[in-house]
Amino acid sequence: MPEPTGRPNARLAQTVGDMGRSLAVVIAAVAVILLITHRAQPDPVRVVSINSPLMLANMQAKFPVEVPQGREGYRLTSARFAGKPIPVWHLGYVTPDTQYVEVEQSATTKLKFLEAQLAKTASAGTTVINGATWNVYNGDTQHALIRQVNGVTTAVSGTASINELKAVAGSLATQKPTQL
Repeated sequence: MPEPTGRPNARLAQTVGDMGRSLAVVIAAVAVILLITHRAQPDPVRVVSINSPLMLANMQAKFPVEVPQGREGYRLTSARFAGKPIPVWHLGYVTPDTQYVEVEQSATTKLKFLEAQLAKTASAGTTVINGATWNVYNGDTQHALIRQVNGVTTAVSGTASINELKAVAGSLATQKPTQL
């Protein structure tokens, strides 16, 4: 049988309270580290300015460049004008419901321009918006409205509902860039 040495065992004197205090120190240290290193997640939607592309489009397009007006909560995520091979004015928006709406105009009525607008949709007749006839296309996840007037094709398409697209089409108007 082992003989006691006369020294008290230090571990026997530890209590649950000591363990609780040690745990509190560790939790406090972790909390401080989290507070120092925490970064808020940025909004994944990057909003762009319409001014430069709109100025270029108004100078170079041979058609009246249209922009949706009064669309509260819409965030412009892409705006560009490409003059070649055919002039194309493009706007892309994220709606307040996080759906996508795209407005494209081109000085062509050729099918190649329309193919991208009508991907995964089927013809669903026509509708009249502000006196103009629009062809309606519906799909499972995408819808499109197409108007062709005087050799200019305007397409309003996206993942938003067809009623939302009709509201965007009805709000289209020519616009000049704002002063910087």
